[in-house]
Amino acid sequence: MRRALLLVSFALAACTPEDFPTESLVDNLRLLGVTASPADLKPGESAQLSALAVDPSRTAGTTTFWIGCDPDPFNLNRTTCSDPAVINDPSKLGDMTALPPGVKLIGLNSTAVYTAPRGLFDVLAADDPQRTLGTTGQALAISVAEEVSPTASMEELRAVFTRVQNKEVRSLVSLFRVRISEDPERNTNPRVARLIVDDGDWARGARVMMKPAQKLKLDVDADDASFEPFTASTPAGPEARTERILVAWYTTAGRFTEERTAMREGVKTVFTAPGAKAFDPIPERRTVTLWTVLRDTRGGLSWSEFSMFVCDDSLPAPVVTRVRPMAARTDAVVLEGQNLSSVLDVVVGGVALARGRADSTGTTWEGTLDPSVATGSQPVFVNTRRCERLEQAALTIP
Repeated sequence: MRRALLLVSFALAACTPEDFPTESLVDNLRLLGVTASPADLKPGESAQLSALAVDPSRTAGTTTFWIGCDPDPFNLNRTTCSDPAVINDPSKLGDMTALPPGVKLIGLNSTAVYTAPRGLFDVLAADDPQRTLGTTGQALAISVAEEVSPTASMEELRAVFTRVQNKEVRSLVSLFRVRISEDPERNTNPRVARLIVDDGDWARGARVMMKPAQKLKLDVDADDASFEPFTASTPAGPEARTERILVAWYTTAGRFTEERTAMREGVKTVFTAPGAKAFDPIPERRTVTLWTVLRDTRGGLSWSEFSMFVCDDSLPAPVVTRVRPMAARTDAVVLEGQNLSSVLDVVVGGVALARGRADSTGTTWEGTLDPSVATGSQPVFVNTRRCERLEQAALTIP
């Protein structure tokens, strides 16, 4: 036994932190973020709730059930939604079609709506500071590794809930809070404006090209309006502040040096593409999904999804001989040449063409122009599955 323990100790000593999976790796059912739009509510208002629930291990989709709890005007978190037993095990809710008073099923997938009661603060005096400080409306997002039809009957939903209770289907739960107050300073969710790769803006909609085990410096930036000024309540009194925005990084393969960064504060993460370690192989289709989840100081949240591609030097190099002129703006952008099945993306005016595809012979490739591309002469670049970037003659957009 002692010899076995020594062998295990030696094996662990030979490992580094890079030899183990990280929290940012998404390889099964994960609930990466929940957001409300608008981010802040006043009594009587409603917010649309959304969840970033993903499961790369399955080809079928996931389902998110939403449970809403009536808010506590005194902000003491006295609700079923904040019960640790329920948060750790959603089956503790019992039959979700027959919930206790003050708790109700408020939506399925992307159709959840949380409404703040109109008379929420009626129990408080008109000058009570709690009206401005506010309280939190609470909701549980319960993600299930099973696809449920939006038109499912109550009996079908009850059968799903029973499978969750019996641990027959994987599920995750996240507690979400939305601020409810009479504060005139309303928060909004931050918005990603651009993805930055190795200090340069990456074309919108284009897949990030990377070689196996390549290291890329990644960053995201939001528009200036996302850094909102606000008044914070402190023991010393009101204090003027500007929001910070924190970024959480997630991916289906590869790893980050920093899994959490603060936007515009000088720290960027370095991403190592898959292929560097035996336990982090190149995906079969060489595609990787990247998510960034943004959270501001006051609880506003949003996310963006980007696609990445691990290049393959063994593919034939594409040769573009011509980009056909466009007679009308609605025409497809068509490339002519050889080996065009090795084209990854075509970027026109800084935006990747949508629905790009090569024909069966690889002699033509076409895609759809993004409506945001301005008229006039626009630069054209071809990104290849070999990690090449080929500049073409400018294209005149009608």
